[in-house]
Amino acid sequence: MTHVIGVILTHSLTCNGLTFISHRMRNTVLLSLLTCLGSLSSAFSQSCSDPVACNYNPEAGPYCVQTEIHYVHTEGDLAGMTTYRVYVLTDTPEDKVSAVFGDSLSPLTISTTTEFFQDPLGAVTPNAINPLLYPAFPSLPYDSWITVGIEQVPSTPDGEGEVLTVQDAEQPWMTNFEAGDNIEISTSIGGSWFVTSDLSNGTAGADLKILIGQFTTDGDLSGTVNVAIFPEGEQVQGSEGDVVSLPIGVMCECTYPDTLYVDNDGDGFGTTPVVLCGGLQEGYALQGGDCNDNTALAYPGNPFEAVGDGIDGNCDGNELCYRDTDNDGYRSLDTTDTMFSPNINCSEFGEAYVYQPFDCNDTDTSLTLADEDGNCLENVVLAGDLCSDPGACNYNPEASAEEDNCEYLSCRGCPNPTACNYDPDALILTEAICEYTSCAGCSNPEATNYNPNAVISDDGLCFFTGVLAIGPVGINYNEEGGPNGTYTNEVYALLPPAAIRLKRVLGVKGGNVRLRVAPFDQMYQSASCGDWMPHDMASSVEVDGVVFTNPDCYADSWFTIGGTVGSGPVLEPFGFDPSSFEQNPTFDSDDLALEGDSLGWQLAGDTGGEPGNFCEQLLNRPGCANAVRIARVTMPIGQSFLFQAGLTYSALGTGERSLTGQDFTDDSSISSSGGGGGEADSDDPVITDGNTATTFGCLNELACNYNASANEDSGNCDFTSCAGCTYVDADNYSDTATLDDGTCTFTLGTGEECFGDFNGDGGVGSADLLEFLSVFNNTCE
Repeated sequence: MTHVIGVILTHSLTCNGLTFISHRMRNTVLLSLLTCLGSLSSAFSQSCSDPVACNYNPEAGPYCVQTEIHYVHTEGDLAGMTTYRVYVLTDTPEDKVSAVFGDSLSPLTISTTTEFFQDPLGAVTPNAINPLLYPAFPSLPYDSWITVGIEQVPSTPDGEGEVLTVQDAEQPWMTNFEAGDNIEISTSIGGSWFVTSDLSNGTAGADLKILIGQFTTDGDLSGTVNVAIFPEGEQVQGSEGDVVSLPIGVMCECTYPDTLYVDNDGDGFGTTPVVLCGGLQEGYALQGGDCNDNTALAYPGNPFEAVGDGIDGNCDGNELCYRDTDNDGYRSLDTTDTMFSPNINCSEFGEAYVYQPFDCNDTDTSLTLADEDGNCLENVVLAGDLCSDPGACNYNPEASAEEDNCEYLSCRGCPNPTACNYDPDALILTEAICEYTSCAGCSNPEATNYNPNAVISDDGLCFFTGVLAIGPVGINYNEEGGPNGTYTNEVYALLPPAAIRLKRVLGVKGGNVRLRVAPFDQMYQSASCGDWMPHDMASSVEVDGVVFTNPDCYADSWFTIGGTVGSGPVLEPFGFDPSSFEQNPTFDSDDLALEGDSLGWQLAGDTGGEPGNFCEQLLNRPGCANAVRIARVTMPIGQSFLFQAGLTYSALGTGERSLTGQDFTDDSSISSSGGGGGEADSDDPVITDGNTATTFGCLNELACNYNASANEDSGNCDFTSCAGCTYVDADNYSDTATLDDGTCTFTLGTGEECFGDFNGDGGVGSADLLEFLSVFNNTCE
C-alpha cells in the first residue's frame, strides 16, 4: 500500500504555521505539511506529535521533510553559495520511498530566488557522478540534482539502482532544471523521479533518512514536493480502496515551553511564574524574585538602591532612610546623615523620606525653616479665640459665650448616599454640595473607557475609540536613575477592544490628526544611554565578571510602539531626522513645511504593537486593559507636558482605522480631541512619506481578494470564496474557482478505457505511475 506525502518547504526563519490537507485518491493518502528551512541551522521541524510541545499537531503523521546545510561556500567560484540536501524522515528503518512526483492536482515546485548551480559534468540525477573526478573538478560534488537515496553511481553489490525520471513534453522540467531554472511539475500528465521497489535506494535505514535532492544556490530555497512511501517496505496486492492509518513514529524536532516570570516594569526580574512558548518575550523575564514589579527601580541585587524613596530597591526587605532626629517631618540638612530601617516606609520615629523638606535644626521641633539669611525660624502657633457655637465645626465646650472664632466648612458634607461625595461622618449636612458626576462611568465592557468600578452607571459617557494616557514611572533625585529634580512618565495608547495591532503614531499637517509633544525642548535626553527608540539600549554592562546597570537608561526620553528599554520592535521614522532627536527639535506636525506632510514613527516589520494590560502602570484608568506603550518622557519636577498623536491600528474584520487623542500630565481625567478620539475611516489618505497615500488591501497573492495595487495589508485576506475544482476534465470543474482545493472527482466514460489509466481519472500521468509502483514486483496468481 502506498502513502503519498506532500511537503511544502519554505526557506524562512519566521515560519510558524502547520497545514494539513487530505485527499482520497483510491489507495493513496495525500498529506500536505508546512515546514521551514533555516539558513544557519541544520534542521527545522514541521510537525510534532508530543501533546506537551509548543508545536504539537494532533494530525501529525510519521513522515516529514528536513533540509540540511551540506556546505557553505566561502571561496572559489561558488563563494557566497550554499549547498542544501533535502531528506525525507521516516517512521521505521524499513520504510521505502518509491517516487517523488507532481501533477496538476498535486503540483511540485523546487525553486530559488536566484538560480541553481549546475556543474558542466553533472546531470539531473547522480546516476553517473563518479567521486574519482572530484579532485580534478572541485565543483562537481556540489552539482544540483534530484535523487532517491543515492549521491553517486549506484552500487550494484549493495542492491542500488539508477534513479529513473518522467517528464511531460509540454513541461520539460529536467531540461529547465539543468539550465539552472526552478523545477515545476504541474501539468495533468505530470512528472516524477523514482526507483523500483526491488532496489535498496529508497529504504530509510538506521538513520531514518532518505535523500531526495541536492541544491546549490545563493538564493532562498522554497517549494513543494510529493513523496510516495511504502510503510515498512510492504506492498500489498489487491488493497485498492483501503484507508491507510499512518503509524506514530519518529517525528521532526518538537519545541517546548519555557518558564518565564511576569515582568511588568521591565527590569529583568519578574514575579508570577508562567509557562510560555516562544522563548523570552516582552513583559516577561528569565529570573523571578522581584519584590516590586511596579517600578524598575526595585529588583534583586540592585547596586543603585536609592535612599529614602520608600522603595526596597535591592529587594532585601529593608530601606536606608534619611534622618529626622526630632521627628518633626523635616529631614536632616546633612544629606549623608542616614539610618538603617528594618522596613521600607521611612516613617518610623527619627526617619524621613527624600521628598521631606530640610530641617534647619534637627534637634528642636520648634525650629524647622530658615530665613533667607540662614537663620532658623521658630514655629509660632498663633493663639486665637475659641468657638462657642455648637453648630460650628470647631465648637469648643470650654469657650466663653463671647468667643466666636467659628468655622463651618471643614465638617460639612453631602447627606445623599447615592451621590459621589456622600459623607456619612459629616456634621453639617449640605445637599447643595452633593455631586453625581465624578464617580459616574461607562459600564459597557466593549467600550474603550469601560470602568468596572464606576459607582454610577452612565453609558452616555462610553466611547469606542482610543485615547492617550500618561502613567507615572518614578521621581529622579541625587542623579540616581536620572538627573536630579526630574520625573519620568510613560505614554500609552488606549485602543478599542477590537484592535489587534498599533502600527503607526503620526500627525499630518493640515489633516485631521496631529502629532504634538509640548513642551518638547525640556525633555531629558541621556548622554550615556540615549536613542530615539529603546529596543537596542544597553542598560547594563559586564566588567570583569560584574554586571553594572546604567540607571540613566530608564530616565531617557524616547518613542516606541510597544517597546521598552532593551526590547521592542524596530521603528521607521518619517518627517524628522532621528540623529537630531537628542538636540530636542520642535516636535509638532503643524510645524512641517507643506500641507499633507506627515510626522511620526511606524513599525518596520509585521510584528509588535500588540495591546496588553497596563492597568497597574495606569492606576486602573478605564481602557488600560488594551493599551500599547508609545513613549517615555522625563521632565523637570513641577512642569507638565502635553502629548497629542494620531494612531493607526489594525482591527479584526475591518482592516485599518485611524484616530487621535491627547492627555496632560497634570490632568487625571481622560481628554481627547474630537470627543474621544476623532476617529477617521481608513479610506482617508494617511501620508507616510509626504508624497504617497497608503492603500489598504490583501497582499497575499494566493488569496481570492488579492489587491495588487495595495501597499499596506488590511488583514482580511479571503481563501474560501474562490476555492473549488480547477481541473477542466473533472466531473465537478468550476469555471469560477481560481484556487484549487483538491476536491476534483473523475469518472471513466462509456467508451473504451484508456490504457495505463490505473486510477481512473481519464488520463495517464504521474499518479498512475504511483499506482503501478504500489504493485510492482509482486507475483500474480
